[in-house]
Amino acid sequence: MNESPLHPALQTQALTHRRRLRGLSLLLFVTLSGMMMVFMVSAFASGDIANVLLLAVIGLVMLPVMALLGGLLWYLDRRQLRRLSAANHLLRECPSVMARLTPTGRTGRNGILMILEPLLDPPTRPLYALIQPALRTGRLLLQQEITVQWHCRDRQPGSDLVALHDHNALLGRMVEWKG
Repeated sequence: MNESPLHPALQTQALTHRRRLRGLSLLLFVTLSGMMMVFMVSAFASGDIANVLLLAVIGLVMLPVMALLGGLLWYLDRRQLRRLSAANHLLRECPSVMARLTPTGRTGRNGILMILEPLLDPPTRPLYALIQPALRTGRLLLQQEITVQWHCRDRQPGSDLVALHDHNALLGRMVEWKG
């Protein structure tokens, strides 16, 4: 899926994502296998056929649950890989523009709304960007005004953007905001 290696600023996000995904899958596996062990011990210790049948039913219910959780983990992995691949493509093909990101104070589930001001060739109307911080340092970084290298195809709402600040990549999207 990814023809070229990731930009160094994106590698930390990819490694953190992989580490979290592995930890989550290990947690799910240990939890589900521990539950099955408890059910098996209680079913075989009682010696009653009804408990063994109950164990079989619980085992049959656990199989689709494990398949659904595996599918969810696969989906999360694919979504993040596509996002990082698109950001890598932007970094490789679009020229960088020095810009200033200023927080507006509006944060939400989708990200942090920021005013984007190119230092050279300022636009006639303000540009807004919705930045999705991937790491904990991203949230702390976006609480203050910062200067970034901005990579974007065009300045239209809906286009993806990547902002580099001290070798940290901030991924987001241009938005139109009427405040």
